[in-house]
Amino acid sequence: MKLVALEIPDDPALLPGWLEGHLVNTDLAALVAELEAVHGEHPDNLSLTDILRDRRDAVLSRGLDSLPAEGLKSLLRNPRLLLELQELILTEGGPCWLSGAAEAASKQDDLGRVWNRLSDPLQQTSRAAASPSRRVVPLARWIASFAAAAAIVLGVGVFLVERQRGGDQGATAVAASGWGWSRPGVLADDLPPGVYLDRLADAAGEWFKKRPDDPIALARRISEFRQGCSVLILSPHKPLSAQDRAWLVEKCRAWAAKLDAHLAALEAGASAAKVRDDADATVNKLIEALRDRAKVLA
Repeated sequence: MKLVALEIPDDPALLPGWLEGHLVNTDLAALVAELEAVHGEHPDNLSLTDILRDRRDAVLSRGLDSLPAEGLKSLLRNPRLLLELQELILTEGGPCWLSGAAEAASKQDDLGRVWNRLSDPLQQTSRAAASPSRRVVPLARWIASFAAAAAIVLGVGVFLVERQRGGDQGATAVAASGWGWSRPGVLADDLPPGVYLDRLADAAGEWFKKRPDDPIALARRISEFRQGCSVLILSPHKPLSAQDRAWLVEKCRAWAAKLDAHLAALEAGASAAKVRDDADATVNKLIEALRDRAKVLA
């Protein structure tokens, strides 16, 4: 599985365009999960308002080139804010974001077909909203319609921030897999090493809570577990010693390779039942390895 975060441009001049592409794409949640594994959810305790400041309207109308380099770095260091920014773009973004959504759609045939059905009314809306004195709410509605239609076609969902009504100070939730090693709170920093590994084993056991028979559903389930491997590989694992961290990362890479092989077998035509049984065996072995290491560290 390709890690999105590894594609972050080294050239600061390329970063705005690269990040804009992910803000209008369906892989933003994967990027956020990878960055959170490195930096945590809110390492700097900044809000989106703190980062955008007086550039908010410029970003919405002209894109991320309007944001200083330090602001872009802050977004990457506080990745949960990228989801808030995506929501803001979909509700208030101007025509410049329309071209980004069109480009993202054109890269995939299914998305392209959806875009072709929506592009004419979108273009009409963007022309009608071109006056700088008017907000582009009609355009946002069409962009949101495109995103929803694309999500239905791809079957992967659009990863947006959903406001939790009644939550503390507008807390947000990410529409990600939300189970296993990707579940918030699994990688706690304040646990003894043995307890930490036992918790990872418990989280891995969540694989068995769903038993999909459909090949597509099974592929999605394996992919979600594989994303959890990326989280473990990229996480600092503060409760563990350097030696134990190295052991865990090495094991995670081996488990990830096995999951990739299961997915490849499924895509090559193997029966869903056979692939699921093989994946079950892999998960049982990795749980056993974590339990055994946890006993040593207890």
